Amino acid sequence: MMLEDKNNELLNNPKLYLHIAMKKEVVFTACGFFRLDYTLVHSMIAATTTYLVILIQFGQMRRTVPIPNLPASNTTGQFNASNYFHHS
Repeated sequence: MMLEDKNNELLNNPKLYLHIAMKKEVVFTACGFFRLDYTLVHSMIAATTTYLVILIQFGQMRRTVPIPNLPASNTTGQFNASNYFHHS
């Protein structure tokens, strides 16, 4: 909204100046590339939640799948040398 203030009426009238200042929409951007508003925050939360769900699922999968090259009874992932080296 463009207003011409030829005789400084806006600057001299504090109520009118405050009213116009309150009605202006303030927009924050990242160097003009995108707006910094609640839609950005919503997208960031959604992406973070999705990422965390995937990480949690991979963490659970790692615990349930036996580690290769170890006996099936040792699913904790701890190395037990007695399974591999036998003393005669």
